[in-house]
Amino acid sequence: MEKRKKKKEDKIKELIQRLAAIIIQQGGEKIIDILYDKKNVNEFIISKKLDLTINQTRNILYKLLDNGLVSFIRKKDKKKGGWYTYFWTLNIKESLELLKSQITKKIKELEEDLGKRKIERFYHSPAANLEYTEEEALEHNFICPETGEVLQLKDNSKLVSQLEIEISKLRLLIDELNKEMEEIQKKETKSRDRRFKREEKKKKEKRKKMAKERKRAKEKIKKTEEKKIKHAKKIKHEEKHKKISKTISKSKKKKAKKR
Repeated sequence: MEKRKKKKEDKIKELIQRLAAIIIQQGGEKIIDILYDKKNVNEFIISKKLDLTINQTRNILYKLLDNGLVSFIRKKDKKKGGWYTYFWTLNIKESLELLKSQITKKIKELEEDLGKRKIERFYHSPAANLEYTEEEALEHNFICPETGEVLQLKDNSKLVSQLEIEISKLRLLIDELNKEMEEIQKKETKSRDRRFKREEKKKKEKRKKMAKERKRAKEKIKKTEEKKIKHAKKIKHEEKHKKISKTISKSKKKKAKKR
């Protein structure tokens, strides 16, 4: 199982390396090898591994960035006078999508050529290894303008067979890419769902905490109000008691005078 997975990963990496080689020609394979299956790789590490200057490395990465193969984050490096250092990540899904687009375009071109080869006639000059459409051959009276020899009708059966095989291989490759992109999409969806659940859990816990705090605040306010009411009642009771005592005292004084 692990061997099959590794073989598949190697195949994907090889395809992306080919794509990078088309975009930047030199150093494409090596830079994909450095970035593959990693995240936020320091540009100075990439530069060192490529044995290029930082500016040369950035130029390569910018070309890949323009085609969506890579993305970056940047951080201010206080040790280097506050200059920004870039950290690069290979976008496998976007790389495969671009590769699929290019292969689809290639299939279309091959199918157009195949259609012509099946219904049209072509002529060639064996000595000059040149090919002419029937219209071009007619313009030159079926004489090769380069060698002066008579043009021969070309047998397209071998080329038709080769084109059909190549188209079939590319279609299989498209199927592989679609499967891989589906898997990547599933992983991204699962990761997004997990992140969403974590965020929802945090929100729920926060709401719960806030509800508890509100409850405690209400209880505190209630207790404070109860204390105030109790205190007010106590004061009222004390005042009433004082008033009664005063009245009794006055009454005693009046009785004492009468005697």
